[in-house]
Formats: sequence, structure tokens, C-alpha cells
Amino acid sequence: MARSKNTQKTSTSNGFSFLDLDKELSKIAGFETGSILTENSFSEVDEWIPTGNYLLNAQLSGTLFGGIPNTRSLGLMGDPGTGKSFVCLNVAREAQKKGYDVIYCDTEGAIDKTSALKFGIDSDKVRYQPIKTVTEFQTFVTNLIDLVKKAKSKGGDPKILLILDSLGMLSTDKELNDAISGKNAADMGAKAKELRKLFRVITLDLTAAKIPLVCTNHVYAGGGFFPTKESSGGDGPIFAMSVISFLSKAQLKEGNSTTKTGIIVTSNLKKSRFTIPEPVKFHISFANGMNPYVGLQDFVSWEACGIERGKFEEVKENGEKKNVFVPNASSTRWAVEHLGKTVTSSQLFTPEVFTEDVLRRLDENVIKGHFVLPAMGSNEEITDALEAETSDE
Repeated sequence: MARSKNTQKTSTSNGFSFLDLDKELSKIAGFETGSILTENSFSEVDEWIPTGNYLLNAQLSGTLFGGIPNTRSLGLMGDPGTGKSFVCLNVAREAQKKGYDVIYCDTEGAIDKTSALKFGIDSDKVRYQPIKTVTEFQTFVTNLIDLVKKAKSKGGDPKILLILDSLGMLSTDKELNDAISGKNAADMGAKAKELRKLFRVITLDLTAAKIPLVCTNHVYAGGGFFPTKESSGGDGPIFAMSVISFLSKAQLKEGNSTTKTGIIVTSNLKKSRFTIPEPVKFHISFANGMNPYVGLQDFVSWEACGIERGKFEEVKENGEKKNVFVPNASSTRWAVEHLGKTVTSSQLFTPEVFTEDVLRRLDENVIKGHFVLPAMGSNEEITDALEAETSDE
């Protein structure tokens, strides 16, 4: 790759350029992975793993066709029953479609072959790994990274997705030793220290090996005048992960019935390095799982993708009959341009309505503009803006 013009020109008065400095730094043992940023792909995201829901993909990555970055980590935090493990299993299935093998580290005894098969997961391409302590997980991940590096050095290209479900149930070595000896003295800070150490040890190496990590965690009610939900185990996981979603739920019911048919999950991003942290909602049905198209109805329009609330009416123009779309914001039916007909809400969330072409139009015309972080202004633009503010005072 050609050097940038700015880099080529950067030099000191004695002719020792920044490129010379870069070359010398790369000769230092242990720092060979460093280089000019334009040429360095160490943490570059070159693939996204879908979540099983298009709108959740958009929230995490800025596009309906994105999802979880292959060189970063995703934290799913929430109360019990908010769909954390459900999303993990959907991600595992979608990752397999992209050629990934899955390692599922389970601290809760929460999944088995039967539950995996229900999600369409190929259980022959999943290693199920029970994990009890923070130290066990650190040792396991360190060895996994080493094996992947060795395989790549021999010309292999293993693609691994790592899932930890959940962080909150990991014990510390002290807890286990105390249980064996019959001690009952609590040490609230020990786990937080071990978790901070864990993520200090594994985060950069996971990136180097291109092993994405999806990690679930429990939350607790924080103190203060305004109660909040906080992730258990301290701030270590918060600092280390690239994207963190807090999940909450409401009950999904059938019409006016009181019968609970599922949950409505709200995903709020506590941390995001790729998108504007806009909340999104998706449904998890007890009977049918997660429909990937639910949520998109809030973003469609006739101009954007040819779908909108309303109906077709037959009119005559120049003696010819033709169907014309008539919008109606309060309608329970949806006009679909490429089908040339209206559908009910129950018929809306299907691949026949949300075709590949419709999804791509919606993505380009609406979704990216809503979720993608805008480019920051140049230094000159920032300076001009500050000067304008100062002059107005």
C-alpha cells in the first residue's frame, strides 16, 4: 500500500522522518505488529456476524446486514428472562452460516444439544465448555488463542466465535476455597479484581486472533437518588468491550387478550464504538422465536422502500386502469409496492414482503442515516465553530 502524502512529508530538520521512526520501532522485539495506521489491519473489522434480527444488527453496526464485529466483543446485560441466552443462540446459528465454529462457555448449565437444535444450530460444530471460575475461563481462552495462532502460522484459517454465558455466574478461586474450608467471609472486591485482570489479559489477544466474544452478564439495582441498572462484576467488562447492550423486557400479548405469548425486548446501548446509541425493540415469541423483520415497520416508507400504511385504489388515467397508493397513517394494513397489494400486520413480517431488494433500499435510504456515526469535522471546521460561538457571546 502506498504511503500517504502527509506521512511522506513528515520529517524533522535533520531529515529523520516519521517513516524512519516507524521502521525503527518495528525492529524492537515484541512490537512488530505496530505500523503506520493506514497499513495496519490489526483491529480492522472485516466481517460482521448477524444477530438474527435486522434492527438489532443496525443498532450494533449501522446496517441491517451487519451485527457483531469479528475483531471485537459484545456484552449483553440484563435481568433474568430478557433474552440474553436467546440472542446468543441466534448469533451462534448465524455465525455457523458464515463458516464459524462456535465455542459456548456455559457457567449456568443453561443449554444442551436439544435446545441448540431448536435454534437451527449444527451441534457438531459447537464445543460446549462448562466453566466455573474466572481463572478457568482465562486459562481456557489463553490456550484457545494460542492454538488458533499456531493453526494460522501453519496456513490454517480457523474461524471461531466465543460465547460466555454468563459472566455473572463465574466464581473466584477464593469463593471455591472458602466453600471447601467452610468459611463464609465475603470479599466483594475479589471478583471485580479478577474480572479486570481477565479482560486485561485476553482482550487484545482475542482481537489479534480475530475471535469475536459475546458475553452475557447479570445486572443489579444501583444506588443513588435515581436508581439505575448496573452490570455485575465491576467496570472491567464495561471498559474492555466494544459494544454493550442493556436488555429489558415487557410482556407480549395476543390482541386484547391477557395471555402472555412472549416478550418485547428493548436494547439500549450503554457503549458503542460504531453507531449512534439509539434504542431498538424486537419480539421474542414463546412459540415462534424471534422474527428477524419485526421492528422494521417503524422505518419503512413509500419513498424509501415501497412499503407504507395505506392501500391501493384503482383509478383511471388516460382511459387505463391502474392501482395508486393511498397513504393512511392509522390503517392496520400495509401497501407493498413490489407485490402490488395490501397486507395485514400479521402478513407483513415475511421474506416475501421484506425481500433482499427492499432491505437494501431501506438500509441505504433510512437505516444508515439513522444509526451510523457521522464523520467528525476537520480541525478547521471545529475551530471555525468555536470562533463563531465565541463571537456570539
